[in-house]
Amino acid sequence: MSAPQPQIWTVRALLGWARDWLARQGVDSPRLDSELLLAHALGCSRTKLYVDFDKPLGPEELARVKPLLRRRAAREPVAYILGVREFYGRPFRVRPGVFIPRPETELLVQLALEELPPRARVLDLCAGSGAVGITIAAERQDVQVDLVELSAEAARAARENAEALAPGRARVFEGDLFAALPARARYQAVVANPPYVPAHDAPRLAPEIVEHEPRQALFAADGGLAVVSRIVAGAGSWLEPDGFFGTEIDPPQAAAVRELCEAAGFEHVRVAKDLAGLERHLVGRKGS
Repeated sequence: MSAPQPQIWTVRALLGWARDWLARQGVDSPRLDSELLLAHALGCSRTKLYVDFDKPLGPEELARVKPLLRRRAAREPVAYILGVREFYGRPFRVRPGVFIPRPETELLVQLALEELPPRARVLDLCAGSGAVGITIAAERQDVQVDLVELSAEAARAARENAEALAPGRARVFEGDLFAALPARARYQAVVANPPYVPAHDAPRLAPEIVEHEPRQALFAADGGLAVVSRIVAGAGSWLEPDGFFGTEIDPPQAAAVRELCEAAGFEHVRVAKDLAGLERHLVGRKGS
C-alpha cells in the first residue's frame, strides 16, 4: 500500500487517493467506502469531512486509517470494519459471523408495519442481527416481538441490538425456527429473511459476501428453498386467523414460493418488488 507522498496529507488528498486505490482493488463503491472509513478513523461524520476538507492530517490520524483501508482492499465488508450497519435509520451492531442487513430488506419491515393491528405480537425468523424484528418493535411502541436465530454469534448480536434499540419489547431465542420458541403462542405476524441463495449461485456473488459472511445465513439446499419451505409449512399454526405473513425471497423463486404459500392455505398472496424492480418479498394472510 504505497502512495505518492504529498508535502501535507489533507482530508481532500487522502480521500482522493483512497478512492482511486480502492477502485484499483476492485471495490464497488470506493468513494463511499473511503468516506466511511476515514470518518470512522477520525471519529467524525462524513459531513464533517467536507467541512474540514483542507485540514492537514497528523501522523496518528493517518496511522489509524491505513489498516482500515487495507482491510477493505482485502474485500472485508465495511460493516464488519466499522462494527455497525445502518438499517431503517438505526445503527445495528454486526461483526464476523453475523449476516449484514441489506437495504432491500427494509421493504419487508414497511410491509409488516402497514398491516399490523394495535398491540400486535410478531415473530421474526432467521433474525440475524435482529434488523427486521427489532426495527418493527422500535417503530411501534405497542408491539412485542420474538426473534429466532440459529447462530449463537448472531443471536448475541441480536440481543445487543434489542437492548439498545427496543429494550423490553424484543426477545431473542437461539435455535432452529419454531422449535426454538419456549411455548406454543399465537402471533399477528410472522416475518422472515431466511437463507435462500442456491449453492450453485455462489460464484456470482461478490467476495465480500462469499468470503466473509456466514454461509448458513446465505445458502439453502433444494435450489434455495429448503428453509423458506419449512417456514411456510409451519407459520400457519403460529398465526392468528387473518395474521400477516411475509418473507424475503430470491426473485427467481417467486412463483415457487407463491405456490408453497397457497398450498399451505395462505390467502391474498402477492409478490412485492424492491426498488430495483425485483420480486423480492412475498406476503399473504392466514385464512380465517
